[in-house]
Amino acid sequence: MIGLVEIHTFLSSYPIITLLGPFFLLIAIVLAVYYLRISRRLHFQVALQEQTDVMLRKLSSAVENSPASIIITDKKGIVEYVNPAFVWMTGYAPEEVLGNSTRMLKGGDQPDEFYRDMWQTLLHGEVWRGEFHNKQKNGALFWEAASISPITDAHGEISHFVAVKENITDKKMLLEQLEHMARFDALTGLSNRRMFLERLEQSVEIARRNGQSFALMYLDLDGFKQINDRCGHEAGDLVLKKTAARLREAVRKSDSVGRMGGDEFTVALGTIHHYEDAGQVADKILEALRRPIILPDGTTGWIDASIGISVFPDDATDGDALMAAADDAMYEVKRNGKSGWQLASRQ
Repeated sequence: MIGLVEIHTFLSSYPIITLLGPFFLLIAIVLAVYYLRISRRLHFQVALQEQTDVMLRKLSSAVENSPASIIITDKKGIVEYVNPAFVWMTGYAPEEVLGNSTRMLKGGDQPDEFYRDMWQTLLHGEVWRGEFHNKQKNGALFWEAASISPITDAHGEISHFVAVKENITDKKMLLEQLEHMARFDALTGLSNRRMFLERLEQSVEIARRNGQSFALMYLDLDGFKQINDRCGHEAGDLVLKKTAARLREAVRKSDSVGRMGGDEFTVALGTIHHYEDAGQVADKILEALRRPIILPDGTTGWIDASIGISVFPDDATDGDALMAAADDAMYEVKRNGKSGWQLASRQ
């Protein structure tokens, strides 16, 4: 076995090796440091890639399991990805929409200007938020609240759009029902006091602007209390419904009919030229209301009405004053024996 003394004697025989020894040692050290740096960098990149992969899997899982419908399109609106919620919401399988334009979802009742404004916003690099009335595969229409964001490439150019959408059909229906309840009488379907007064003010503004006249009628039913007391609320409700239907039949579609509460109703007639015009409509209403009504117990009931009429602008120039004048005229009919009509200007 060769010992250290023999090795030293051998190297001493070659001075060049002894001279270059430190140089080789330096190279070895540099290579070792470089290797350690490369090793550490590779380790960092591997760890970073693993973290990125984990994050991407989380994001993918979140998108796939999101309750919101998610669509990714190219810059022209061609679908490149849809998540399962989209499939459930629309009824379309992924292969039926991938490669197709999002236009296939349009319900057809939103104007072209709506879509032009949307695209103008998106192509300017801005987020667009709004509501779509879209169509499912089976043809059913539904409402979506959508948020669409542009996606840019490495050069800052828009390359894709991602849309996150929620089905709000039930919410829209509930809001419409609440709005209807707030503005219409639940029993008769007529405008309630709030809605009728709003329409009355609109009629005043239109008539004032156009220099026209219109008439307001205030009706109180005669004989309703006796039927309600004798036959019960079911019969009373039937009489009120019949009254509402007959009032609608007796006037034009452009006229407004409302229920003020109890057995009191109002009618706003459109443009009239003479007081006699309002009187003729009042006669028609009275004739319709006097027709017999078959009550729930099989008996026959009869009602009549006392009607007060005011005319804009002769009797008043605002809605509240018109209502007060018509109400006073109606009570004048009551005092004179009921069943008939009276013009406010002739009290």
